[in-house]
Amino acid sequence: LYMVIIGGALGSSFIPVFIQVWERDGRERAWHLASAIVTWALLVLAVASAVLWLLAPWLTVWLYGGPDITPATLDLITRLTRLFLLSPLLLGLGGLAMAALNARERFALPALAPAIYNIGIIGGALLLAPTMDIWGLAWGVVAGAALYLVVQLPGLWALGMQLRPTLGRRMAEVRSVAIQMGPRVLGQAASQISILVTAALTARLALGAQLLAGLDYAYQLLLLPYGIFSLSLSTVAFPRLSRLYSEGNLPELMDSIRRTLRTILLLTLPATVALLVLAVPLVRLLFQRGAFDEQSLLYTVVPLMGYATALPAFAAAEILIRSFYAMQRTWTPVLVGLLQVSLNLGLGSLALALGGGVGMLALAFSIANNIEALLLMVLLGRRLPGIWRSRETWRTIGAAALATLVLAGWLWALRTLSQPFLPFLAVAGPYRWPADVVPLVLWLAVAGASGALLYTLLAALFGASEARAVLARLRRGPRSG
Repeated sequence: LYMVIIGGALGSSFIPVFIQVWERDGRERAWHLASAIVTWALLVLAVASAVLWLLAPWLTVWLYGGPDITPATLDLITRLTRLFLLSPLLLGLGGLAMAALNARERFALPALAPAIYNIGIIGGALLLAPTMDIWGLAWGVVAGAALYLVVQLPGLWALGMQLRPTLGRRMAEVRSVAIQMGPRVLGQAASQISILVTAALTARLALGAQLLAGLDYAYQLLLLPYGIFSLSLSTVAFPRLSRLYSEGNLPELMDSIRRTLRTILLLTLPATVALLVLAVPLVRLLFQRGAFDEQSLLYTVVPLMGYATALPAFAAAEILIRSFYAMQRTWTPVLVGLLQVSLNLGLGSLALALGGGVGMLALAFSIANNIEALLLMVLLGRRLPGIWRSRETWRTIGAAALATLVLAGWLWALRTLSQPFLPFLAVAGPYRWPADVVPLVLWLAVAGASGALLYTLLAALFGASEARAVLARLRRGPRSG
C-alpha cells in the first residue's frame, strides 16, 4: 500500500513542485504546500487501509489460495496483513519527509532511514520473535516503520518545518501534484502487481506455502543491491534532473541521465554475478538456521537464480522512469509498466501450463523486466534525441560486461576449488549452524574482496571511466581528503 500510494509516486510528483514553490515563493508557502500534501496523503492512506482491512480475507484467498495452503495459514496471513496496515501510515509520513529533504538536496537522513527500518525488523526478529513467534517479526516491521519516520525529523526541523492540517484547496500546486501523481500511482501499482502475480502463480504449485517463503527470501535478496545502488543513486539524481529540465538545459540533463545509468550498471552487473554464483553460501549465511533446512535452501536458491537475471534491468528502469517523471511525461512509464505486468502474467501462466516450477516463474519476471527496461531506453531516446549517442556510455557498459564475465569465471573457480575444504559451499554439502558461520563469513569476505578488486581493475583496463576514477582515488589515498 505504501509503495503504491506514497513510495515512488509522491516523491516523483511532489519534489519538482516543492522545489519550484520554495525557489519562487519562499519557504513558508512551500511548507504550506507540504502541509496540504501530508493531510491528503494521510486521508487517502487511512481510507485505503480501512478498505484493505475489510477486504483482507478475500484478498488473501485470491492471492494465496492454493492446493497446499491450509485455512489456518490463510487466517494467519489475513491477521498479519491487518497488522501490517499500520506500516503504510508511518511509512507514508516518512516518505513525505524523505521527499521534502531530497527536494532540498539533504540526502544523509533519507539514505539512513531504510537502514533504520531494517534495524527495526531485525530487532523484532532478535528481541520479540523468541517469545512472540511470527508476531514478534510483524511488530518489528511496524517498529521499523515508526523509526523510518523519526530518524528524518531532525532534518525537517533544520529546514524550518512548518506543518499544520490543511487541504490547500486554494493552492493550484496541490492540484498539480495530484494530477501528476495519478499516473505515477498506476505505474507504482504495476510494479507491485507484477510481484504479486509471481507470488499468486507460485501459490498454485504443489508445496506452494514453502515455495512462497523461498520466493520472498529470493526477492528480498534482489532488493538489497537494487536499494543500495539503483534506488539511492536515482533518488539523489532526481531533484537535479527535475531542475535541469525546468531550466531547459537538455544537454546537461542527458549527461546526468547517462552518468547515473552507467554507474548503476557498473555496480549491478557484478552484483548479478554474485547472486548467481554465490547464491548457496549467501542464502546459507543469511537464512539457514532453525526451521530453514536444506529443502528451504533449495526453495530459495532456485527462484534467486531467476530473479538475479533481472537485476541490471530492474535497477536501470528506476533511473529511466525517473527521467520521464523529471520531464513530467508520466504516462509513458505507466504504459510500459502495465505491459511488463501483462508479459509477466502471460509468461508465468505459460510456464505453469508447461509444467514449470518456481524458477521458471522468477525467470518470467526477469524477462518481463528486461523488456521493460529496453522499451524505456528506446522511448527515452525518442524523447531526448541523441541521448544514447555517447561513446563513453557504451564503452563503460561494454567494459562492465566483459569484466563481469571474467568475474563470473573467477568466483565459480574459487567456489569449485574451495568445496573439498568447505563442503557447505555446495547445495548438497552439509552445513552446521553456528559452527560453520565463521568460516563461511571469512570465505565470503575473501571472495567478495578479491572479486571486487578484480572487477574494478578489469573494468578500468577495458575503458570504464568510473572504474578508473575509483582506482585513481585509491592511489591518492586518504591524504587527498
